[in-house]
Amino acid sequence: MSNWYEDWTDVTYPIFPGMTGWPGQPETAFDTLSCIHCGDQAKVTMLHFSAHSGTHMDAPNHFMAEGIDISRAPIHVGLGPVRIAAIDCPAQVKPEHLDAYEARTRPLEAGERLILRTPNSDKAFWLQDPFDTEYRGIGPDAAKWIGRRKLALIGVDYLSVGPFHQGNPQTHRALMSAGVWIIEGVDLRRIDEGDYEMICLPLKLAGSDGSPIRILLKKSPAEK
Repeated sequence: MSNWYEDWTDVTYPIFPGMTGWPGQPETAFDTLSCIHCGDQAKVTMLHFSAHSGTHMDAPNHFMAEGIDISRAPIHVGLGPVRIAAIDCPAQVKPEHLDAYEARTRPLEAGERLILRTPNSDKAFWLQDPFDTEYRGIGPDAAKWIGRRKLALIGVDYLSVGPFHQGNPQTHRALMSAGVWIIEGVDLRRIDEGDYEMICLPLKLAGSDGSPIRILLKKSPAEK
């Protein structure tokens, strides 16, 4: 009998001290409260990092004053089928890039989950590099396009769903106001376009505007 976890790929970036984070936010750090090698009975670590570090999920209250916090994220949003779309865009993702994806695959339907694999994923381990202000994010017009499709979830392969220079708040609000949940910083370096199954759950952090997630993908049976 095969193990249930066979064929699953972990697409979660690790969280570690000094990792790349959003400009202006405190650096990720781990403090050792007790240490076995120092004579203590157990090792205990204190963690210091943003809720939006590494691979994570945004809660609606991140950009919407009346939005719910991450502890109230519906579990079903991150469990089930997901489509990975390869988007070759020179800058921000625009509606025409999403139109081209639908044309070569099939139309997106309400309630579907979609993660975009952009040139961000062609880099090496970018969490050790300086923050890239030229990362590919979803422009506000493309965010409205996604909102009109009424997707359940949208994911991206860098630290923010919206572009850095212009349109970041507008992108987040367009998606959140349409009921689209957002995951960011997904590690798609080993993942190709296609249909997958997904396990993706945030921590139950009461009042928080986001949370690190652990996300696993497995090719759908028809894709194998």
